[in-house]
Amino acid sequence: MVIMKNFEQLREENNQFVYRSYSVVESDGEIALHFLYELREGERVTPFHHRISLKKNIKMSTDFDMETILFHIGLVEAVSYYKIAVPKEFYIACGYLTQEQKKWFVKLYFNGLGEFIYLNKIDIAEDDLVEFITVDEPKFTKIERETKERAIIPIGGGKDSLVSYELLRDVFPDSSLFSMNPIKASRVILDKHRDNSIVLKRELDLEKILDFNRRGYLNGHIPFSSIVGFISIWLGLLYRSRYIVLSNESSANEENIIYNDQKINHQYSKSIEFENDFRWYIKNFVTDDVEYFSFLRPLDEIHIAKLFTTLATEHLFTFRSCNVGSKADKWCCRCPKCLFTYIMLCNYIDDATLHEIFGRDMLDAEELRELFDGLSQSETLKPFECVGTYDEVNYALTQKYKSYEREQLPKLLQGYQPKEIAYSLRVDFDGENNLPQKFKEVLREQVEKLHF
Repeated sequence: MVIMKNFEQLREENNQFVYRSYSVVESDGEIALHFLYELREGERVTPFHHRISLKKNIKMSTDFDMETILFHIGLVEAVSYYKIAVPKEFYIACGYLTQEQKKWFVKLYFNGLGEFIYLNKIDIAEDDLVEFITVDEPKFTKIERETKERAIIPIGGGKDSLVSYELLRDVFPDSSLFSMNPIKASRVILDKHRDNSIVLKRELDLEKILDFNRRGYLNGHIPFSSIVGFISIWLGLLYRSRYIVLSNESSANEENIIYNDQKINHQYSKSIEFENDFRWYIKNFVTDDVEYFSFLRPLDEIHIAKLFTTLATEHLFTFRSCNVGSKADKWCCRCPKCLFTYIMLCNYIDDATLHEIFGRDMLDAEELRELFDGLSQSETLKPFECVGTYDEVNYALTQKYKSYEREQLPKLLQGYQPKEIAYSLRVDFDGENNLPQKFKEVLREQVEKLHF
């Protein structure tokens, strides 16, 4: 039986975390980043080796000083190991941060680990979670790099990034698709565009992490999209690409729950708050020559579902949004993400096709009642997954409910109370987003064609 440690116990042990070093190793066919971390527990020191690699190609150029961006990739990647014991002291032995930079990373760690904090029942203020301690003098300078008017589009295998890809592939034909440890659904797209694909391999020191977990140390969700953010800036510099085009929508801004006055948002590092913070940080401390933004930010999940089923029909049977089943290239049909995706699509794909895609009628699965209530009832705990808002879910469910005769209602809609919510399908292009004008024009044109 595993005896779980708690946060207070770990803090009493006065553990320390160390970001020891970063390095880059180039060979004829590959460029690899190596990061070394340490967890100190009294006299015991456990090293963690982390590695990121990608194959070289003719579009890549390494003729610039990478130290600034490599240091930052290592700092954000460290969260996967730091969370094991969540020590107060985080020593940086290979670089320097100003007080302003330390404050920025404290906010990222606190909010990005919000779900972790909530589920591990940690009662702590932002300023008390972690103290970054640096030993080096300032040595990092902003990177100047001539970049071109082209984009890098991260592809995850789900519907959102596929919508971005379909909307932009003809407008920016020289752009690249980027995937990290791609699942089969991503590889389907990457294989079609080998000359414009960037495949990155990310290797955690997994066995050591699992060993700590087996001994009762802490585990939980990390702000993974912030890791993608810093890595994508490095790729923009390598490939001389001006734009990093994410596919995060407006509903990523909604929190799951408020805990100790903290908004706990599973999607914090996909939110507009993080996006704004990240853009500010990159511009002030890393480079002016690569720009990061979400192309789909003016949209919500309803818009994206309709765009997906209109523009990306060739991907209906190959896309995967289920984290549980993605490695096996299937929908598990038991998790919040599967049920949410099914609900978003149910008004735009006929029932027979939708059942074929998922393998079942998910609205007729009584065993998913708790997940259904979590997605649709604001007084319940919203599932910790990348799912949309209560309004989006209820808009979709209400439209679907109206399409049935009462005696034909599937099990999850039996007893459901349709909600005539004041929900607008108007896209607010002037709302909070960071789209450059040329990208905004592309999105506006396509949305207007669908007559939302």
